[in-house]
Amino acid sequence: MRQVAEEEADAEHLGVAAVRPDDAQVPEWCGTVWRAWHALRFDRQYGAFGGQTQISFLAIDRYATRYGISGTEFETFFALICAMDDEYLQHVAREAEKTKPPKEE
Repeated sequence: MRQVAEEEADAEHLGVAAVRPDDAQVPEWCGTVWRAWHALRFDRQYGAFGGQTQISFLAIDRYATRYGISGTEFETFFALICAMDDEYLQHVAREAEKTKPPKEE
């Protein structure tokens, strides 16, 4: 995927995440949540005129069930996925705001 991201300037539409710097240190425990968010990030409602909702609880719960995440681990997993998704939705909103034409007075 890194090669695709480097070769395609607009690879974002292919679902290719930004390339992480080689010296980035990511704790191992983050990998599970990060992979889950990437697997679930398109499992949301999209508005007819743009806009996105959060990843559904059912999608997160089903993912966790499949991978044996339960009890307190699920509560932590759910909180982290929701926090990541909230940040993503804020980013999408900021990017959408940049493309809006200026308001006429």
